[in-house]
Amino acid sequence: MKSLTLAIDQSTQGSKVLLVDDIGEVVYQNSLNHRQIINKENWISHDLDEIRNNLKQLIHSALTHCDKSLVRNVVITNQRETAAAWSKNTGLPLAHSIVWQDNRAQNIINKKKRLLFSQNIKKLTGLDLSPYFTAAKFEWLLTNVSKVKEAEAQRDLCLGTIDSWLLYQLTNGKSFYTEPSNASRTQLLNLNSCDWDPKLCKFFGIKQSSLPKVLDSNSTFGMTDLFGELSNQIPINSILGDSQAALRAENCVNAGECKVTFGTGSSVVLNTGRQKIQVKGLNTSIAWRTNNITTYILEGNINYSGAIITWLKDKLQIINEPSETSRMAKKAINTDTTLLIPAFSGLAAPYNCPSLKATFTGMSINTGKNEIVRAALDSIIFQITDILHLMQTSFPQMKEHLYADGGMIRNDYLMQKLSDISQLELSTAKIKELSAIGTSVNSSTFSRYRYHSNKTFTPKINQKNAQKQIEQWNHCVQDFINIGGKKYAK
Repeated sequence: MKSLTLAIDQSTQGSKVLLVDDIGEVVYQNSLNHRQIINKENWISHDLDEIRNNLKQLIHSALTHCDKSLVRNVVITNQRETAAAWSKNTGLPLAHSIVWQDNRAQNIINKKKRLLFSQNIKKLTGLDLSPYFTAAKFEWLLTNVSKVKEAEAQRDLCLGTIDSWLLYQLTNGKSFYTEPSNASRTQLLNLNSCDWDPKLCKFFGIKQSSLPKVLDSNSTFGMTDLFGELSNQIPINSILGDSQAALRAENCVNAGECKVTFGTGSSVVLNTGRQKIQVKGLNTSIAWRTNNITTYILEGNINYSGAIITWLKDKLQIINEPSETSRMAKKAINTDTTLLIPAFSGLAAPYNCPSLKATFTGMSINTGKNEIVRAALDSIIFQITDILHLMQTSFPQMKEHLYADGGMIRNDYLMQKLSDISQLELSTAKIKELSAIGTSVNSSTFSRYRYHSNKTFTPKINQKNAQKQIEQWNHCVQDFINIGGKKYAK
């Protein structure tokens, strides 16, 4: 073993630290969950101190399982649109972070939409104006949290996504940077310049001096001794948002290659190469910028995928373990027409209806636990397929092979359903968590790396049958948006 990369994967549910060797094999990994702080208004927050302390604990544990001298670099991948605010002087958080799922900034967005400049947002950023993205969350913090307002007035404010927060902690306040895969999801980055846009910052009431400097994704972002665990300093030389990192690990480096990540939510990402494709219902972002070359993506996000399974387990108590869902879905009555529209925090791509509430439809007296579980799993697939079909229409160069990664890829029912409904061949990753591998590959420290698939699924139903199911789903969703959804949007 020549060297090790210490990879930090900071996800929505928890922190992971992995040791990766120079051919991309994971030789050690450990994780700690952090609290999902949800109040009565359904605001979703994370305690940044808890995240930092968990990370310190995980790093200490990892370094007790290896020869420290072999660890030559650190890489970071992270949940993306989550907003953090902290003091430049102390490095301490000024508030809980606002998690990407959180829609508390909806009123801010409603007001922004009435302004003339709002018409320029999509063109400049590739993103629909939405509380989902970080800029509106930053404005909410500046407007509603006195400590944040005071820090700004005293020029003591750092605003950033989670990558910047982690970097600041790891370097003891010496590095305040981000990179384009994360920055392009804030709604403050100009896609053409690959830098913060002064007009966008003004639109959201954010001072550029409070934002990190944007570097290439494979830059040297700073040096760290890993909270004093090392006697020497090693470089932090790769940062990527988790979805883009997974794309890199899947070896989807060519235009037309596409993958789905199954996490708390799901992201569908299509590599469009050097082309910036803008499509209604989808977002244009940056995959990575390396060595001054920018690669772009089309992306569609759904808010709830793995989180639906957690809901079945913890709230409905229909299942004891996530692994039960595949078996239960297969046992569901074939003729049952139950559908779940999982708008627990609105519907994201391609509908972009943040005010909607979730609902079941098509239930009968015969609908039981198995049917509800199947409807829950199917709701994930139908949303993903809607995104895929829009991508295929907008970018005909899209290949007819799909890659999948994340914690749910071991669910055979789910994977087969995705292949059936999308009518695409599907390969699942050999390991569940690819984001850490992707950002490690991006650091250019591997002597060699090759993507390995675990399993391949091919469609078992014909296109006519698949289309019939898609039409039933779309009919229910549109009815809900056009009729039932209106009362919730008031």
